[in-house]
Amino acid sequence: MPIYEYRCGKCEVEFEKLVFGKDEVLCPKCGGQVEKLMSSCTFKSAAGDFKTSGTGKSGCSTCSATSCATCH
Repeated sequence: MPIYEYRCGKCEVEFEKLVFGKDEVLCPKCGGQVEKLMSSCTFKSAAGDFKTSGTGKSGCSTCSATSCATCH
């Protein structure tokens, strides 16, 4: 039961959704068609700091920091 990130092609809202099997995913705001986004992941290094892969954004969907060290 993976959680995927999506962006609506109509209103451009971004959201996460828990998807079961081949469930159809529509925008929760306007009901428009969505595209699946590439998610970034975060891991804790041996030094104890958090690293993020992907686009340079944090692993949190609501956070704009480039490092989770300040919030975790």
